[in-house]
Order: sequence, then C-alpha cells, then structure tokens
Amino acid sequence: MGMWQKSMIAVACSKPLRAIGEAIGHKTGLADQFVSARDVAGHVARAEALAKDGIRISSFYLGEYVTDLSQVRETAGQLEALMPALDHAGLDVHISIDPSQLGYMQDQAILDRNVDHLAAKLSEIGGEKGHRTLRLMIDMEDIDMVDDTLRLHHRLADGGYQVAQTLQARLHRTKADLRDMIKRGAMVRLVKGAMASPDDVAFTKRQDIDENYLRLSAMMLSAEAMQNGFFPVFGTHDRKLAWAIIQNAKEQGWSPGQFEFEMLYGVNQPLQRELVAEGYRLRLYAPFGKDWWAYAWRRVGENPRNIRLLLRSGLNR
Repeated sequence: MGMWQKSMIAVACSKPLRAIGEAIGHKTGLADQFVSARDVAGHVARAEALAKDGIRISSFYLGEYVTDLSQVRETAGQLEALMPALDHAGLDVHISIDPSQLGYMQDQAILDRNVDHLAAKLSEIGGEKGHRTLRLMIDMEDIDMVDDTLRLHHRLADGGYQVAQTLQARLHRTKADLRDMIKRGAMVRLVKGAMASPDDVAFTKRQDIDENYLRLSAMMLSAEAMQNGFFPVFGTHDRKLAWAIIQNAKEQGWSPGQFEFEMLYGVNQPLQRELVAEGYRLRLYAPFGKDWWAYAWRRVGENPRNIRLLLRSGLNR
C-alpha cells in the first residue's frame, strides 16, 4: 500500500478529522450528494424516486474498517430491516456487503452467521421477480481477503442462495477467477479495483488496468458466458470504456437487458443520464447511514483522481 493510500486511511480513521469533516459535509450538502439517506426509510424513498427515472440501486450500509462487534450487529440489523422495505416498495432487493462489515475482522464464524442469515432472509422474498433483481452482492476488499471472499461466494452459490461477486480488474489473478465465475453462470460486478496492491500481484499503471478491464469485459460478453446464463455488471464511470463495452455487446449479440452498468451514487450524472436515455440498465451503488466520512475518503484513497471526479460531479448535477 502506497503512502497516498495510507494517508487517506489515516484521514478516514481519524476521529477528530471525521467530526470536523462530517459537520462541514452536512452543512454544505456534500454528504447528501454522495449518500442517499441517513436511514432505511429515507433510502427506500430515494430508491423509489430513482426508479421513476429508470435507475436501479445496490444498497450499502455505511461503515468502514469495522472493529467493533456492536457495529457489526448494527450493520446486519439495518440490512435485515432494509430487505422487506425494498420488497414492499416493489424495488430490487440488491444489497452490497463488505465481509469486513459483517464479522470478517472478528471471527469467520461471525461472518458466516451474519451472511447466511441475510442470504436466507433474501431467499424468503423469493426468486427473481419479473424485471426485479434480488441479490446479495459481495464486495471485494483487500488482496489478502480474495480467497476467503471467493470461498464465501461459492459456498452461498452452491447452497442455492441469490449471490453475486465483485472482481477487480487491477489484479493479475482475476482472469482465472472470472473464468471460473463464467463456468458457474454467476453474476459478476467488474470494477477496476480498490487499494493499490504490489506490482507482483496487480497492474499498477492506469493504462494497463484499463486494458485488462477491456479484456475481462470481453470474456464477460463471450458466447460461453451467454450460454451459461452469466450476468455481466460493469462498474465504471469512464464514458469511453462504457461505450467500447456497449459496442462489443452489440457485436456479440447481447441485448441491453442482459447486462448492466453500475456507478457510484452522486458521481458522473451526465453519463448516468446518457446510458439510461439509450436504454441501458444502470444501477447506482447507493450508500445510506451516518458514517459517510470514511466511505468518502476510501474512494479518494483508492484513486486520487476521485477527488476531482467528485468535485466535478457537484458542478454537473
């Protein structure tokens, strides 16, 4: 991990800086720009408003670097309360979870118990309902968590639960991991990647990461992927990359309803509107809750360009 990433984590974890930042963020509206709501009711209301514009959401309860078991319990409780609320509103029940939020940092048994409970609650809602998506999307975190995260996905998938997995284009190993997911007919969200990893396990140059993202996206749109019922999700804010993927999808015979794009709530609204206007499925990674400070600075820590992207988004709303 580089000095920039370490600095941003320090900012995210600093209680004094968090108190100052949260006060400024709520006063200026910055927090409201990138966080959908502070509670379940507000989040569902925002999701309903977005649905009217043809935009889906993936719900994420805020909380980074969770070391307090009481916060783990709070996260699990908030997500359990959210599921029936989204279902009652007739919306997608698409929940993003970080393993580190739900017990990974405490004990594997705690993580398994919490995730199994949420997966079971999702199954009680039922299977995919017409145009609706019901999924537990597992986020991919640091490099030393990859194998454990994939084992979690495979265990749930093999148990018949509605689960999906995030993979990072930054990592060298992702080609092999994606090949396995395609054979499984899984749902995969492809992102460029979180915190920078050593160059022996990851691409470190922007051009190399972008090129690998395109190579992996082509695998996700292959004939084998379509035949196996694989569902591609492309997490990107890069217009050039998005339209290259769309062109490839057309050439390979994928309809607009067979894949989707995912972007961060509050980021690059012009591209969001463009994709929806052209008839493509768009989902926003929509955080809710009170602990927005660490979330915002983790996004900056992942990529220093994000701070400029966030500021520009504020001007383009």
